[in-house]
Amino acid sequence: MRPNIFKFATSELSQDAFICYVLEYYKDIFKEKHPFENKFAKFFVGKILKKIGLEDFKINTLEIKKQFMAIDILVIINNSIYVIIEDKIFTSERKNQMNEYREKVINFYKTHESKVYCIYYKTGDESSENIALIQKEKNTVTILRNEIINIFDKYDGVNIIFQDYLSNLKDIQAEREFFKSKDLRESSFTWQEVIGFYNELDKTFVTLKEKGLMPKDIKFNWEEVSNPKGGFICYFFSNVLDFEEYGYYLQLESTSIQEKNIQENLKLVVKVWSDKKDISLLYRGLDILKENYGEAIIKPVRFSHGSWMTQAIIKDYLVFNEIGNINIYETAKNIVRYIKSLRLLKEKLRNLS
Repeated sequence: MRPNIFKFATSELSQDAFICYVLEYYKDIFKEKHPFENKFAKFFVGKILKKIGLEDFKINTLEIKKQFMAIDILVIINNSIYVIIEDKIFTSERKNQMNEYREKVINFYKTHESKVYCIYYKTGDESSENIALIQKEKNTVTILRNEIINIFDKYDGVNIIFQDYLSNLKDIQAEREFFKSKDLRESSFTWQEVIGFYNELDKTFVTLKEKGLMPKDIKFNWEEVSNPKGGFICYFFSNVLDFEEYGYYLQLESTSIQEKNIQENLKLVVKVWSDKKDISLLYRGLDILKENYGEAIIKPVRFSHGSWMTQAIIKDYLVFNEIGNINIYETAKNIVRYIKSLRLLKEKLRNLS
């Protein structure tokens, strides 16, 4: 197998350059010498216009600006339409980032906000909750990895850079989805497979809400957390039980160290948040959990003071099929059962402090 440049060019600046490279082929001067690239660039731009609701817009001029006023890519069409492309791989949108960029463009070009569009272009992974919030922003749309793969699959030329870009994205997607075929009686998840699992959980919890099988008010999200030990990835349900000075939530945790046992690799834990960092809540609450859940509950090795504290580990919540593959739907339903049953303990857990 030959080297792929995008295995080495992994930064967002590299992806910025590639997107600009693709867009540059839109110009008619490349129509004869580079017909496949020119055709694809027009297809790519057409997809962008369709995304922002300008599908039948006639393009006379197209200008590309990279790192203009800190904007990753600014595409100016007919000197009147401004498309901000915020390119992300590993990171997420900084708070109000695209709104700030939009205001910069409006003020610099003296144009109306209706002429400025934002595209959140993400080849990495992000929770459905974060994506939904981005999609609610003014004149903002998203183009995510699966859609990007589908777009670049339409390129039928031999440009090695185009091919490398698509191949790399397909490899990333395959890494995320490999967990589905793993025999988890003998192995556990890699970091990338945990992200793939969380992506699938996102879709499943949305489905369970639509079916009325999950409380509509429950919020779920996931994120990567850095720490000196290598970090962990958590999937959390932040509002299971809220009292005045403390509350309960559930969290899936997976560290960067791959464990031999999937139950150790992917723990479902009962967490307590406390304004007072009151560790005594853990002792009193654990007795109530054990009384109701029995051997399904394990005490952590030690209790630690903090604003967010682990009270218990829930055993055997994962569901597998007969060949050891994880059953995502049934596993998600199990987690929902624990959310519902924890809420039934509201009165018992109300006055622990």
